[in-house]
Amino acid sequence: MPATPRIVAAAAALVLGTAATARADSLHIDVQANPERNFTPVQELSYETIVAGVDGYKVDLRLRVALHNASKRRQDAVLSLAMPRDAELVGLAVARDGTWSPGKPAGVAAEPGHRASGTAFARALAPTIAGDLPAAEVVVFNLDPETSIQLELQLKVPPRLRADRWELELPSRGDDRWGLAPERRVVVQTAPRFWLDDVASEGAAWLSSRPEDRSVVSWPYKHVSKDRGILDGHLEVLPDPAPPGRKASSGRFRAYLRLGAAPPPRPDHVVVVLDRSRSTAPDLHRDAFAALTGLFDELPPALTFDAISFARTARPLLGDGEFPGVRDRAARDRVAAALDAGAREQGTDLAAALALAGRRIAARGARRPLVVVITDGMLPAGIGAQQIGHVFSDSLTRTTRPELLFIVDEPMMLRGGITPEHPIAGIATALGARISLESLAQHSRRSGGEPPEGLTEALLAAPAVLSDLELQLPRRVTLDVPAPDGLVAGNVLVVRGSYTGAPPSIGVRGKLAGVRTSRTLRAVASPPPPSALVASFGVSDLDRAAADGFALPPWFGLNQQRVARLGITWAGRGNGDERGFLDEKIFRNYLGIRVFPRARACFNKALFRDQQLGGKVVFEIEVGKGEVMLARVDTAGLNHREPGFEACLLEAAWALEIPAGRLDDQIYRLRYPVVFNAPAGGRPAMEDDPLGPGTVERLLALPR
Repeated sequence: MPATPRIVAAAAALVLGTAATARADSLHIDVQANPERNFTPVQELSYETIVAGVDGYKVDLRLRVALHNASKRRQDAVLSLAMPRDAELVGLAVARDGTWSPGKPAGVAAEPGHRASGTAFARALAPTIAGDLPAAEVVVFNLDPETSIQLELQLKVPPRLRADRWELELPSRGDDRWGLAPERRVVVQTAPRFWLDDVASEGAAWLSSRPEDRSVVSWPYKHVSKDRGILDGHLEVLPDPAPPGRKASSGRFRAYLRLGAAPPPRPDHVVVVLDRSRSTAPDLHRDAFAALTGLFDELPPALTFDAISFARTARPLLGDGEFPGVRDRAARDRVAAALDAGAREQGTDLAAALALAGRRIAARGARRPLVVVITDGMLPAGIGAQQIGHVFSDSLTRTTRPELLFIVDEPMMLRGGITPEHPIAGIATALGARISLESLAQHSRRSGGEPPEGLTEALLAAPAVLSDLELQLPRRVTLDVPAPDGLVAGNVLVVRGSYTGAPPSIGVRGKLAGVRTSRTLRAVASPPPPSALVASFGVSDLDRAAADGFALPPWFGLNQQRVARLGITWAGRGNGDERGFLDEKIFRNYLGIRVFPRARACFNKALFRDQQLGGKVVFEIEVGKGEVMLARVDTAGLNHREPGFEACLLEAAWALEIPAGRLDDQIYRLRYPVVFNAPAGGRPAMEDDPLGPGTVERLLALPR
């Protein structure tokens, strides 16, 4: 096959392939100059991600790769790399024989072309659609035979802040990595201890992860000052170019908003409410109890505690009137044994759990109670936040209203954070509760046996949801995309837009636990990132190379450019894991297998008691991650009431289970109508209406 058709065929196969086999990062060479098959003359020997520092709003991140030319001739190469979300390329350096040479800004040429030997160029490519990943395009010209070089891309990236840790998500490099390094090494230079996907470094200089996975690196966060406000923000403006001696009359801006740590509560009694529904992870109760054991070791010994588990129903894990001290190890062991003995169940009745907690708090007579709810965040929307709040308040009688803290441990949410639209965020807002997204496995005891440290600040210093978020913008300011109406701790909200005239100030208002808070962001001018960068690993004139500007080699055609960009786009839109998803066909199948036969058995049994029974019922079921969280049966269509039959139908609804939805983080409401026809001298008959529009409603639609 000629070289050019082979390029086209390979590109077409990639474009038409599925995302599961797509490239993200890619290394391209001149195929016409290298016609050998199954051999890549230029190879990536290593790929490192280095966290070099944090300035409060952005991480100084370095992407360092080593390239080797294994052929007997000089080679050009183009390396396309996915960058973390909202990353900016600000610098470039290159090393040969261990000596680093910094780069300098360069322009971008309009046409492809060749450049001086021994030069490396890099430029950032903005995402074509807002929300996709940015990319870096690196071009190496005339790499000498049997020679290795190192390239370092210097980035600025906004991190997430989760409790006592900074977090940064590293994009996937894709499944098809021909010529690329087989592993990704991660280094954090700012902290002796860090974590990569919940695995602690434990003194290691670096950790590695599979390059095809999206990984999260985290490291400790140290508070800058104790009087720092919870609502934190920064406004960065980039003025447009202006003639010499004149000020810019327009520009772009980026506003960063996040919630910092709040003062931790000082309770005299702690109630732990643990979600044991089937949607939670099998080891959640063990990770939660291990983290809470470390927390109890840090709390004053005079404090007492209580423990409750809930799924379809709520039950106490300690006896009536038993409120042991937080240091009582025998009581801790009884709670741990009760959790291990109990299995996860269908249902998620948070209202019943909080009502039980309220009654036991009233019996304890605590003055400063704290309720810690540990859940995966999958809560039914059929029980509203206001209803939960009323049930909780009624259970407290005259007792002081407790402080509430929701700790959400859900791996799929850890990737993108809790959105303000999520049910758990809505409930936290209505109850004025603190909320934190955590991986409790990180806080559990270390392998050496010593307890974790700093859990009081890590777990209890979470802030409430910032609701009713409003940006006060001058008339001359325009947003690219409207801002959301809320902000949850751990997320960084980046608002972009343009302005005319002088750089603006932006007012931020919202409510934290029902209390108004505000902040004014003052503009801080920032130089725009360079259009491109150039560095030299030979004897080339760097000033001349910068004047020539960035150019793609003539052999790197439009089709290859498109393929490289598509791979990075797919990498950003994937979710690390291949998530399952549910649809009407799957629901229909499982309703027919799990619910319909049980409903028929209920009907047959009821006919022994009443042969005139008949009519229509509607099963209303809320499903999250394949689990029934809430089930109801509307029996208004029956010709008359039959309590035993109705109770049996409700149990049939709870029997629905959909293993295919384990990785689907959406919440669905099903309305399943079934008609029961009385015998009337013949055999009893049942009909179920086909599922159609309106019978499967997606209540929570998170971005995938």
